[in-house]
Formats: sequence, C-alpha cells, structure tokens
Amino acid sequence: MQQNEKFKDWLFRYQSFYRVRRTDKSKRRFLSALVADISEMREDVQVIEYNRHEKYASRNVYVGDIEKADQIICTYYDTPIQHFGPYVLFDRKEQEKRTTSFIVATSVLLLLAGIAGTLLYMRYASGTADLISVRTALIALAYGVYFYLFGKITKGLPDRRTVVRNTSSVLALLAMINDTKVKDEKTAFAFVDEGSFGESGLEAMLTPKNKKAKIFYLDCVGADAPLHVIGNDISKAKLSEMSIDHQSSDEKINYIFSAKISEKEQKTQFHLDKSDLNKKNLNMENITKVMELCR
Repeated sequence: MQQNEKFKDWLFRYQSFYRVRRTDKSKRRFLSALVADISEMREDVQVIEYNRHEKYASRNVYVGDIEKADQIICTYYDTPIQHFGPYVLFDRKEQEKRTTSFIVATSVLLLLAGIAGTLLYMRYASGTADLISVRTALIALAYGVYFYLFGKITKGLPDRRTVVRNTSSVLALLAMINDTKVKDEKTAFAFVDEGSFGESGLEAMLTPKNKKAKIFYLDCVGADAPLHVIGNDISKAKLSEMSIDHQSSDEKINYIFSAKISEKEQKTQFHLDKSDLNKKNLNMENITKVMELCR
C-alpha cells in the first residue's frame, strides 16, 4: 500500500501532535481528532465511557454496530510507560517488571540528584537568605520544578516515540475504514483504551451480544519485523500465500502483530527491541497485508 495524501496527513498529525496519549487531557485531544477524521468517512461513530472516576474516565471509540457485527477489528490507542529492555508481547508480568524497574531507577536517580543539589547549595550558600529576594525566588522555583518532575517520574513517563506502538495500528484501522466508507453491518471497528498495560478496554468492548463475532486485535503492525497471526479465524491458505507465520489458539481473539521471535525456557517469545520501537518509518508492506487479511 502506498501512502496517499490522506494517509500521509494522518501519519504526520498522529506522530506529531497526538503521539502522547497518556493523561485524560492528551487522550481527549487525540479522540477529538480521531472522531473528526472518522466522521469525514463514516457517520456511525460513537465514543463510550467506562471505569468512570471523579476526575477520569476510560473511553473506547466504535465505528459500526459492535453488537451486530460478524467481525470486529480493533487496536489500543493509549501510550505505554517507558520501560527497560524490549517490548515483550503477551507477557504482562515481564513487561510490568521492566516498567516498574524503570520507574524505580529514574526516581532514585532524581532523588539523589535533588539531595546532591541541596547539599551543594548548603555548602556554598553565603549568609542568611532573605525571604524576599531574587535568590530566594529562584530557589523556590527550582524546588517547585524539581518536585513537579519527581511527581511525574514516580507515576511513569509516557513513551513519546509511538509511531510503531501503537500509532501504526491506529493508522491501519483508519485506512481500513477509509477502504470501506459504505456502512457494512458485518464489520465494525474499535479503538480501545487501556490496552498498553491491560485488557480493560477490550473487555468493555466484548458483550454477550457480540460473543459470536470474530475479533481481530492489532498490535505494532507497522514495525519493521515479520508479521504474525495467533488465532483460528483467518484462512490458512491466505496466510500461506502471504508467507505469514501462524499459530493456532484456544482463545476467541485473533492477534495480528509484527515482532521478532526468540526462544526462552523452551517457549516462543515475541518481542520488539528499543531500536524497532523507536523507528519513525512504517512498514507499509505489513500494513497492506493486515488490510488484506481483515477483508
């Protein structure tokens, strides 16, 4: 698939202005742009809220009738927190461990830097500080900035390089919606929240009414790595024709993703290195294959 002008516009905006989708404010900005783009192609778009709290609510975006569709193509849009090492797919515990280690390490480093800065100031500061002075104001400002950053770091810093994970899958869904502008009751699309660290958004999408629908879940499809499919609802002949690695599964969901393979403790592990995640260019060949698989 070649990048037409519309796709190039999406790529530019979603990797420049809406690449961080972590806080409620940043997610709202992204969803506003996403709904506006979809509304130019389809009218049957809706935003639903779940897990409502006093200052926050998670949100999914649906295109088409989720409850009546025969197949639902979906992906997550929220931004992952920075972590050590590669992104290991389908291993929540390992990924949580890498994320927690990064938060602890960066928090300790900043704490030590703060202590060192305070000790240096106490050592070299001369005389009694005047409560109303430029120096006092600058010190107060410095501590204010320090504790603001410390609060951000202890909660986890969002990864700002999100083209591969998971803007590429968001763009793949937009391209598919553009490819099927005419309302098709058999196919629905979903952009789910809270997918980078759990399955709350996916669980909110699944209802008793769509339990028979085929679910296709995309992750990092634009990475410069081989394409894989785990699931039973895609033609094996089509997978063989496209030379796509395939594994059967007992789960209801069909996972479509790009990743490298390694063997760990006699188990196949799918992962993407930092260098893969940080790339700015998309693997358009993979996105084309994904669109063909979901037709």
